[in-house]
Amino acid sequence: MSLIVYNPTSGPSLKELRMASRDKPIEGSVIGLVDNGKQNSDTVIQYIAERLKQKYRLQDVIHYKKTSFSHGLTEAEAMKLAQQCDFIISGVGD
Repeated sequence: MSLIVYNPTSGPSLKELRMASRDKPIEGSVIGLVDNGKQNSDTVIQYIAERLKQKYRLQDVIHYKKTSFSHGLTEAEAMKLAQQCDFIISGVGD
């Protein structure tokens, strides 16, 4: 009996990783936190919010909970968050 193992990856896609550029400092900003609705994601999002509040003088933290983790934000939802927030942190993965 033989065993065949398939490699589902296509190899690395990025040669270099860099931090995203920021036009505005986090201090005094409005941060959006998107909860994807998975189990305990609300706990993680709340922890992130508290840590950011402790470290930076945020103007506000906006919490948004998706209706389903298996679907992305609608264009209207994404636009609304983009208009309200300076930065958005999205997702809690498995």
